[in-house]
Amino acid sequence: MSKMYIRVKSDGFIYDFNPILAKNPDCEVVPEEIAYPERFIPPAAAQRVAEAVKVTGRKKKGALDLSTADIPEAPAYTSPELAEEASRGLPA
Repeated sequence: MSKMYIRVKSDGFIYDFNPILAKNPDCEVVPEEIAYPERFIPPAAAQRVAEAVKVTGRKKKGALDLSTADIPEAPAYTSPELAEEASRGLPA
């Protein structure tokens, strides 16, 4: 006999069986085959899926060039208005 689980009807979340949750009208009792169908895939089907993924897998792209040697430094510039406001109240 398979293990029983609780599935919430609104969002499909699966919990281990609990008699208190089983009484909740928003929950339903489901067997393991329904709660976790990926555990019951026949080996032949799993092999076909693995082969399909291998064939249609992503192609690797080349590495990105992250060097920063050719980036020029920003010129040092401060607007006169900003310098005047920043130095306000300082001794001359």
